[in-house]
Amino acid sequence: MPKDSARLRLSLMLSLSLALSVLPGYCSAADAAVAAPRQEIMVSVPLSRLTELQSLINRQEQQLNRLQELLGGQSSTLTEQSSSISQLRQELQTAKSSLSKSDQIIDEQNKSLTSLSATLKQEQRRTRRIERQRLLWQAVAGGAVVYALTK
Repeated sequence: MPKDSARLRLSLMLSLSLALSVLPGYCSAADAAVAAPRQEIMVSVPLSRLTELQSLINRQEQQLNRLQELLGGQSSTLTEQSSSISQLRQELQTAKSSLSKSDQIIDEQNKSLTSLSATLKQEQRRTRRIERQRLLWQAVAGGAVVYALTK
């Protein structure tokens, strides 16, 4: 691609320089034609210059056609890439909403887990307290039996 653009610049510069070299003769002929519109003026251009100019124009037309083909290909590629970007943005939006929903579910589960953990600790404390009370009453009952037997 850089070679094509360099070639295009070079051929553009050559054609401009050729056109500028022919321009003074053309302008004086055009001025004469404006001054005397009914007169025809003949301009002589060397055949070698004319053929050179025609070949340059032909090459530039070919390059222009190639560039138009490249541009058409790039245009379709850009269209495809644009649709891909749109699809990816849509998928990203879907992923973001799924992530948001997942975060909400995780928060709810964390709250539930915290609540269950607190309830479990309370149950463990209650169970230990009941065991201690049972041991205490067993000791009291055993002491009462020993006291009753010793009396």
